[in-house]
Amino acid sequence: MTTFRGTVKDGQLVFPAEVAEQLGLHEGDAVDVPGELLTAALGSASNNPFTAWIGRLPPLPDGQDAVSFTRELRETDESA
Repeated sequence: MTTFRGTVKDGQLVFPAEVAEQLGLHEGDAVDVPGELLTAALGSASNNPFTAWIGRLPPLPDGQDAVSFTRELRETDESA
């Protein structure tokens, strides 16, 4: 899934010209985005070295949540 970053300015979502061109958008076009696809970027991408990795990993196995998956990884192997 490709992620496009826009900025809120005067209550409107504004895309950089390169992104608008890539999406085929023109000034005044309306864009419908399902709410479940929207995420707010916290801080500037340049301030967070991990921003590029968001959404890159596959889902956790068997629908596990992050806490139970991490606990499972930390369990000691008693046969060792």
